[in-house]
Amino acid sequence: MEKNYTGQALSLTILVLILLTGLSLLPAGMKLGDFELRKMDIFADVRDSTAVKAEPQSETLHPPDTIEYFPQDSLTTAFTDSTNIQSDSVRVIPPKDSVFFGKTIEDYSFDQQGLSRLFGAVDSISRGRTVRVAWYGDSFVEGDILVGDLRDTLQTAWGGAGVGFVPITSEVAQFKRSLKHNFRGWTAYSIIKKSENRPKLGLNGYAYRPEPDAKVHYEGAKYFKHTQMWNQVRFFYSSDTAQTFVWQAGGEPPKQEILPAKPKRLGTWKWKGSEWGTNAFAIRFPEPDGLLAYGATLESGPGIYIDNFSVRGNSGGPLKLLDPDFIRQFDAVQQYDLIVIQVGLNAVTNSLTNVKWYEAELDRTFKHLKNCFPGKPILVVSVGDRGAKDGTEITTMRGVPAIVKMQRNLARKHGLLFYDLFWGMGGPNTMLRFAHQRPRLANTDYTHLTHEGGKVVGIMMAKLFLQEQANWRLKKKPQ
Repeated sequence: MEKNYTGQALSLTILVLILLTGLSLLPAGMKLGDFELRKMDIFADVRDSTAVKAEPQSETLHPPDTIEYFPQDSLTTAFTDSTNIQSDSVRVIPPKDSVFFGKTIEDYSFDQQGLSRLFGAVDSISRGRTVRVAWYGDSFVEGDILVGDLRDTLQTAWGGAGVGFVPITSEVAQFKRSLKHNFRGWTAYSIIKKSENRPKLGLNGYAYRPEPDAKVHYEGAKYFKHTQMWNQVRFFYSSDTAQTFVWQAGGEPPKQEILPAKPKRLGTWKWKGSEWGTNAFAIRFPEPDGLLAYGATLESGPGIYIDNFSVRGNSGGPLKLLDPDFIRQFDAVQQYDLIVIQVGLNAVTNSLTNVKWYEAELDRTFKHLKNCFPGKPILVVSVGDRGAKDGTEITTMRGVPAIVKMQRNLARKHGLLFYDLFWGMGGPNTMLRFAHQRPRLANTDYTHLTHEGGKVVGIMMAKLFLQEQANWRLKKKPQ
């Protein structure tokens, strides 16, 4: 009679699996005598095939029909019809085809005229119009990375000279290529820093309180063509009492003036220079009392200005600390034609389980911005690529496409404009490729662009705006 070895074979298989599983848990590089163990992963072939893998650098990436190849949760399931979206409007714009992701600004405004205000204003520059864009961002654009090259390219096309809005102090003053910026004697408050005595914050999410003899000095840098000179300065402040201050333009002698009291209201002081302008401007407060400063604008008449309101660590939620009434006072002076919000970098993780908390935060933030800038078009620029180590590889964090999808859905809900920066940059593993290029386009944190990378992405976005302008003109043209 033939012996049955089935039981022994099963036992042997189980023992082998236990042994292999144990070996797979050993760290890579562990040595047994002179023998070095290699990292084993016996479950690699049965893991979720939707995980992002590193792509060859030579391969061109295109957006798939959906982005559901990443792990999904209840939030990131796409809205499939208008009944999923609660909106003040009866009309909900259907989602755009994924082949356009990163190639166009997706218009989810309820009247489908989201860019008309901007391009209509641009067409009026030749008649003396000044066009302004407020860009709320995080550390991805601090130091004018990306925004500096976007601004400079559009000023070449549309006109304008000067960097636009500048803060009183800056954490990255020595890092900027658009401006030389020196200051002393200021206490800064922001939407990020916790403070029991936080005053009313300004347009850029900051307020600055001067000490005696506090000073701020701006000087044009030579890196960008259009930010070296300016002939208009507008200084923003509020003050319980009248303030004596000293200002100096270029190499001219210092002059003393008085700022009128503006208790709990926005005050502005303006300097207008000659046609040729200046490349330096300084303001000093010998004995300030009850003064809050909010920043200044450096401009030269008609053209476009992109004001960079980057705040390191800003996930978007802290923008709700802006007082709508006070921000509307700023906007009454500035008259913005487009509001941009570009956040998400600080919410991305590589172990995404649920981003519902972040959806709720951005949902409230988008409502708040619409209240701060009533009737103004708002462009949501999605989070870009961000890489991290996953096992032994550097790959796109799993949270990136999930947050991009959520941001797109919220833009649809609120009737906003949307740009998919993730796919615009190149899709999965862009930061890995950028960091390994020469010159290096991204830092090895696989999170932030270098100045060279900012130039690549900034010019890419400038070309996007110019193409959108051409498309707008074609639609506007009588048939």
